Amino acid sequence: MFVVLFHWASGAQTQSPTDTGTTNEAPQVIPPVEVAPVVTNQFPATTNLFPTIKPKTATKTNGAYVLSSVAGNFGGNYSVSGRTLSFPIPQATPHSATSWRRNLDFGMNMTQGNSDTLRYSLGCEAVKTEDVNTFRLRARGSYGESDGIKDTENAGATFRYDRQLTKKVYAFGTLDWLTDPIAELDYRYTGILSPGYHLVRTKTTILNVEIGAGYVEEKKDNDEEGYTAGRVALTAEKLINDHFLVWATSEYIPKLADISVFFINSEIGLASYITRDLSLTMFYQNRYDSTPVEGVTGSDTIFTTALSLNF
Repeated sequence: MFVVLFHWASGAQTQSPTDTGTTNEAPQVIPPVEVAPVVTNQFPATTNLFPTIKPKTATKTNGAYVLSSVAGNFGGNYSVSGRTLSFPIPQATPHSATSWRRNLDFGMNMTQGNSDTLRYSLGCEAVKTEDVNTFRLRARGSYGESDGIKDTENAGATFRYDRQLTKKVYAFGTLDWLTDPIAELDYRYTGILSPGYHLVRTKTTILNVEIGAGYVEEKKDNDEEGYTAGRVALTAEKLINDHFLVWATSEYIPKLADISVFFINSEIGLASYITRDLSLTMFYQNRYDSTPVEGVTGSDTIFTTALSLNF
């Protein structure tokens, strides 16, 4: 009896209350549950909540703007330089790349006192560029009196077509008409076909040479004559700064059958651009005829100051 009670007491002390009858079994482990942290008062993700505002820089008018495309100018009377003035001024008249660019200029000079003189000039021009093709129309006339006697009366018109063949080489055709009753020149028509070459062609400087041939038909003192002629021309233009352009052009046209018969047209000028649409132009022209009418001077010079409007 004592032995049975002792055995029963010993078993009660070693048995766990949670035992189910299986001994030496590892306890079951319950994995923890992960809970996302709750964060309040946080800005949304961004790389820069307050971006830095940089001040605007002033647009600088420079040669890259002024000589922006190949399209001719409103300067030289006897050649096309190959550029378009396009100052980035907000109030300027907008032009598309292929639109006609037009120019109208008017000049006047009057003196009173020991001598009374009145001289004025009117000119207009239109230039259009399409890809490598440039079309140019120009007309100009001058009239003057000195002490009530007419001493200046001339008019001329030009049509010119240019085609850029390579970066340096171009070709053109031109047709000119000129009349000068004071020099007893009823008319002179000059048609020229010629290649041209850019000796220098930068954003601020252009130097061209042209050598070609054509035909001249003229009537002087009721004497008509037509002949085949050659032509050599040189054009130089320089953009001094953002608002000043200078140019010089000269052409020599001799009669091929008799080179003692020739005429030379030269011009030097300065354009001061007040805005893109308004400029002050000064230019000096000289026309020389080696065989003038008897009693008439072979050299005619014209100095013109004009206000030009581009539109």
